[in-house]
Amino acid sequence: MRGLKKGWHSAPIMSDKVTEMSHAQAGMMLDLVLSQDGIHADLDAKALINLAEAAEVLGRSEDAARLLANVDITDITATWEGLAQASILLRRDIVTGLTTLENLVTEIRSNNDQALLAGALNLLSQSQAMNDDYDSALETQYESLAIKTVLESNVGQANAHHNLLQFAKQSDDLDAALTHAERIVELVRESGDREWEMSALADLAHLLACDEQLDLSEDMYRLSLDLAEEVDDLTAAVISHWGIADLAMLRGDGQMAMEHYSQALASQIQTGHPAPPALLQRISALSGEEKI
Repeated sequence: MRGLKKGWHSAPIMSDKVTEMSHAQAGMMLDLVLSQDGIHADLDAKALINLAEAAEVLGRSEDAARLLANVDITDITATWEGLAQASILLRRDIVTGLTTLENLVTEIRSNNDQALLAGALNLLSQSQAMNDDYDSALETQYESLAIKTVLESNVGQANAHHNLLQFAKQSDDLDAALTHAERIVELVRESGDREWEMSALADLAHLLACDEQLDLSEDMYRLSLDLAEEVDDLTAAVISHWGIADLAMLRGDGQMAMEHYSQALASQIQTGHPAPPALLQRISALSGEEKI
């Protein structure tokens, strides 16, 4: 039956900044700052946000909340660093983070830095999606894509299409999902990123299977499998073998299905991680049918 399979709607992804200070140093700094009756007024937005991020890493969520509550969002500058700070705010407080990003986008528009504007719009779009405002998120992401297209940034365009693909999945729009998935494959192929192409091909293969384009789906899985073997990615090999096996089952070809389920299991064993129960169940069910 044509349609997207539920359960693989990805949440917007934010990049995480890794603190450079040790846990002990961070803990001492937090204790010093928070030991006063109130948080020191000289700490600017950058310092407060960095300390809050360190508090989160240390599992001190209440301290992180106290620090972020003292951030003056007008201190966050319309720069790449400012966008990174806004993304940290967003993880703690969607409303404050969204307001901050909207203010930054307005300021960046007046500065005519198109690359920075595209990045800000991308982050704003993801924020709007987190706030369940998918119409605005879609419109904002398309504006970001348009700028990246003018800038001829293949990687930027691919990232935008990836976000639009997630929105299409969220709204169960298979046609739009296919359009974005196909474009991602084209763009990452041009960029020369073999691992990304491998992943994009597998995603496209899955969507094509949902659209009942089984032959083309298998072609994409096999291309992804070739790349998985080239870059020695066992997990990707599991996905491709599993996908090909599922397609074989849909065609009633139990022999081919067993061959690829078995290869998926072999690759999974090589990863050193337990085999997914669903894979074992498929092999078990198919083995039982063959004995009959």
